[in-house]
Amino acid sequence: MATMILLPDGENSVSSDWITVGIGISDPSVALQTDDGANSYVKCNDASESMIIEYANPSVAEADISSIDSVRFLSSGKAIHRTEPSLVRIGYQVPSGNALEQVSYDAHRTNFETINGTARPYSDGSSAAWTYANLEALELLVLKILTIEVYLSYLALEVTYTPAVAADNATFFGANF
Repeated sequence: MATMILLPDGENSVSSDWITVGIGISDPSVALQTDDGANSYVKCNDASESMIIEYANPSVAEADISSIDSVRFLSSGKAIHRTEPSLVRIGYQVPSGNALEQVSYDAHRTNFETINGTARPYSDGSSAAWTYANLEALELLVLKILTIEVYLSYLALEVTYTPAVAADNATFFGANF
């Protein structure tokens, strides 16, 4: 199996309570592309506020993929409260069907915590295999729970796939000469 990473890139639907922080950065997609801690991030402290993030198209050509085995989110975040964690729910907006996962970022003034989602083998949460078209249309929903402020520095997608088997032209040509 092989993996590829899809980074945020595209149109986003972000409530005004999610604030983008970083020098010269106003787009949440840009802030969430690198796990660079406090250099760029998005933050929110209001319950039930959401953002929907679109992702870049796959870096591997469709013909080079035999099957898509799973997709999961990779994240880095923190709560800035002295003692309480910050909660968010993360899940697929497109395609729909997979349950939202609750993520709890520990309280820490300086360090960001890495939390990765569950590898999802089905695009609809139950039986439909992932397709290349699913990857091209992926969107994540992030929903803030409660009011303990969260900082998110990184929100990528990890795709695990089986590479397509290349034709063995050497054997073909060798047998014909």
